[in-house]
Amino acid sequence: MPLEPLKIKKMLLTAAREITDHVDILTDLDCALGDGDHGTTMKKLTQVMFDQIEPWNETTNLKDGLRSLTDALEDVSGGSAGPLFSAFVYGMAEAADSDAPTTDDFIKQILLGAYDEFFATSKAVVGDKTMMDAIDPATEVIRNSTTDMKTTLEEAARAARSGSDNTAGMLAKYGRARYIGDRCLGHKDPGSVTFAYFYEGLATGYLV
Repeated sequence: MPLEPLKIKKMLLTAAREITDHVDILTDLDCALGDGDHGTTMKKLTQVMFDQIEPWNETTNLKDGLRSLTDALEDVSGGSAGPLFSAFVYGMAEAADSDAPTTDDFIKQILLGAYDEFFATSKAVVGDKTMMDAIDPATEVIRNSTTDMKTTLEEAARAARSGSDNTAGMLAKYGRARYIGDRCLGHKDPGSVTFAYFYEGLATGYLV
């Protein structure tokens, strides 16, 4: 099966829409732990995704498209979320192989590449109450899956959501939340929630 740019386009746009639809929740979560700007930042970042990805068509070179998206995301200001999200997409671009034998192979490549670059940038690990608490378990599902991509993405989304939910019981090691100590307990990390929505959007978009 040839590479399907329109499927990748739909997945990424659906993921961006899923985040955008929950900006108010992300803002409320960040008000409890930080300065309350996470939702606003993610709205700006996802608007860039809409602007950059919407023109993609059947002939789009996906590596070039993802590189252009990375460049545009890097221009967005808004605390640590911007550089971290940009790093995730940069990893996708660097791993993108337009000669991938199938679309599913391509999806796996870019999502594993996204993890590698994100980890290299953030240095966070599971348990630090960060985006990584959603990204890492989702990536492990994708990395080790032996089933079809539909099931893999659905399982990855569930793993990301579970990992994000677990952050409510964690003390923060990064960001402003680390300064409030025990007061961050009972509140989920907004970045991890963002990526729970992201993976859920990817799974939904894959089916469209």
